[in-house]
Amino acid sequence: MPPTLGGTRIRRSLTAFASALAVLTLTFVGALPTATRSSASPLVTRNTNIGVAANAYTDSKHRKTSHRNVATPRVDKTRYASYFAFPAVPLNPGEAISRAAVVVNIRSASHPSQGVFTVRAVTSGWNGGKLSYKNRPKLGPVLGTARIKAKGLLTITLNAKVAAPYLAKGARLQITRAGSKYLVKLASKPTYLKLSIGDAKAVADEQATQPTAAKAALPGKPVFAHYFTPYPISIDNYLWTKDYYNLEYLVASGEDGKFAAYGGFLRDRPLPRNPISSSDYELVDMNSEVSNAMKAGITGFAVDILTFNTSDKNWKLTTKLMKAAENQGSFKIMLQPDMYSLGNVSTGSFAAAIASLASSGSVYKDSNGAVVISPFLAEAKTPSWYADALSQLKSKYGIKAVLLPLFLDASNMNSFASISIGFSEWGVRDATIAKSATNWAAKAHALGKLWMEPIAVQDERPSSQIYDEALNTETIRATWNRAITQSADAAILTTWNDYSECSSFQPSMDHGTAFLDVSKYYLTKFRSGAYPSVSKDAVYISHRIQKASTMPTTYTKVMKQRYNSVASNPRDKVEVVTILSAPATVTVTISGQTSSYTAPAGFHAALFNLAEGYFTATVTRDGATKATVTTKDAVRFTTEQQDLSYHAVGSD
Repeated sequence: MPPTLGGTRIRRSLTAFASALAVLTLTFVGALPTATRSSASPLVTRNTNIGVAANAYTDSKHRKTSHRNVATPRVDKTRYASYFAFPAVPLNPGEAISRAAVVVNIRSASHPSQGVFTVRAVTSGWNGGKLSYKNRPKLGPVLGTARIKAKGLLTITLNAKVAAPYLAKGARLQITRAGSKYLVKLASKPTYLKLSIGDAKAVADEQATQPTAAKAALPGKPVFAHYFTPYPISIDNYLWTKDYYNLEYLVASGEDGKFAAYGGFLRDRPLPRNPISSSDYELVDMNSEVSNAMKAGITGFAVDILTFNTSDKNWKLTTKLMKAAENQGSFKIMLQPDMYSLGNVSTGSFAAAIASLASSGSVYKDSNGAVVISPFLAEAKTPSWYADALSQLKSKYGIKAVLLPLFLDASNMNSFASISIGFSEWGVRDATIAKSATNWAAKAHALGKLWMEPIAVQDERPSSQIYDEALNTETIRATWNRAITQSADAAILTTWNDYSECSSFQPSMDHGTAFLDVSKYYLTKFRSGAYPSVSKDAVYISHRIQKASTMPTTYTKVMKQRYNSVASNPRDKVEVVTILSAPATVTVTISGQTSSYTAPAGFHAALFNLAEGYFTATVTRDGATKATVTTKDAVRFTTEQQDLSYHAVGSD
């Protein structure tokens, strides 16, 4: 196991995430019991289970077919949705539902580490009778979510305050799988509601004490970059040709052949440097990363908090990142606890760990001075869970904090609205999909909430055998244009340095600072309202180092494009981007073939057919060379290692 990971469970399998690492028993920071009530009225007077009365599932490929009261209801992300009808909950006068959950029985789940179950209320259109996709019912708020398991009974905790009105009348619930396309087969029995019932006044008092989100702002339209601690600049401070990245991650033989089936774990790495003599090379590297981000116009890092174990290296790197931000002064760290890796943590442990990090002067706060917490995969916990954690932060540690959830599925925002100042999503990395995806900013604003738009460059995951088509730099431009035209309140680059997804903006071996430079042009427009005035001409080349159809010669587990009916068609193009102070002549040489064109002032992109070899682009004006660049990675149409990421270079 590489020294950086320190035994922490990494969550990347959740969006076809890369890792499947062992989980250590964690020693949590200051674990505390859940807050207790002081009211004399009983919050729970009795517990009861309510069995299911009917079930059904819909199939989008067979729109008119009814599947009712089946032995095996089916669930996935897009094709199948299961529905369950329950009798009304019998309540005596003066009683109310204080706790609620639905228990389902999983027969089998494909890829159980991926995605979560999402439970929604059915508001009309089905009462337990026949049901098909064509006449599927209307849906209400998300009531609860839960991580999926391979087999057996699974308890999905519901937001009792939101769910109670539906349960009291006889609930009809829809269950789908968010964050994964794979199928889950349920058993029809046992399926039941698990309820706690108590004194209505005590229940109302408890719900009234749960925090609600105050109006807040994120001054200056901040831009964050998602920081992933497993991939710092250097894992071991060795000479880069002999370090862990080069010998273990980038080659098929790494970690005793663990990644041989798909040609190596990673395809790119942080831009290397020589060994550092400092006693704390990690902090030196963190200082460099903060400096690079600031040069790119980034406000701060949103650090992925993978663990609360203070002896784990990921925790230590998190604290060093915060120290590096403090050293720079104005750079901030937004806390982004990873709710996949932290799936079993209690609200008390969550509050204690966040409190220990919130003492740093670099922690990001909103306009009201509240610490902003932006959980990754926020839907893995219920709104009431976060409400309890925020309440404990205030009551036990005197820390005012607010929630800005980052979802895999932003349609969860409605059920989180009462406790959140705004929302975000992990986003898409396909250029065409990005141009037509849902305007989540408008939906958040309609709820009176802020929206943080995800900004992406590309996505390639050898260990999951998938990739998205980025169309050179078009995904960067499309996602920034969403943020600009849809009036997002903030933006987040997903990611700064997650090399297991090949989604990094960080200066790297394969793209240097080119993607950051292109991003900064649009970032300036987002934050200031105007594109930057260009004082120095620049030219960039982006390209793959093989055709999209090129297959490796030494292994068979190859990456395929992630399916979507509106996804971009893979292309084999060289893209030349110019950012110019005035029109100029651009001369491009590709494998010995030269062509020229006139590029306008500002931003311009031109496409050429991919060919083997190296490429050069030169900008001239009035007979003088203004900028020139030559690619450093040769294109080859035969290869031992499949690499569908885009490489890039830029002029000095």
